[in-house]
This record gives sequence, C-alpha cells and structure tokens, in this order.
Amino acid sequence: MKQKNIRFSLLALAVILGAGSALATTVKTSNDRAETQYYWTGTGYAVAGVEGYDYVCQWAQYEACTYVFDSATGTYKRSKYGKISFLR
Repeated sequence: MKQKNIRFSLLALAVILGAGSALATTVKTSNDRAETQYYWTGTGYAVAGVEGYDYVCQWAQYEACTYVFDSATGTYKRSKYGKISFLR
C-alpha cells in the first residue's frame, strides 16, 4: 500500500512538472513573438515582418534568422536560429 502511494505521488509530480515546463516555454515563446522581429541585411538591421506571412525561418545550424532589440543594452539579440526566407 505504501509503495502505491509513493508511485502515485511521483507520477503526479512528473505530470505537474511537465505541464509547468510546457506552460513556461509557451509564455517565453509568445513574448518573443510579440516583439518586433528584425533581420540582418549585411550592413544593418531591418524589420522582418510577420513570421509565416512575410518570412519563414528555415533550418540552418549556425545562422540567426531574426533578432529582437534589447532597449536596456541598446543591442540586437538573437531571437530565432535558422536562415530567413522571404515569402512576399
């Protein structure tokens, strides 16, 4: 009986931690997408547009697809990895 309670407790803990991790990841991703996305033009940064409508990020191992502007430091930080491909 005691073993059943321990097993149930561990299973419940695993489910709760999994759901919490999924929620935390979703919230972080949503915040990044709400910010204006920029791409590197070769000489500066330009507004990328709407992902899935104006551009998509294709897989690329070491390239950065889009950046966000960090107003606290005044720099652009990588937001998403990949190679940017414009749809329109």
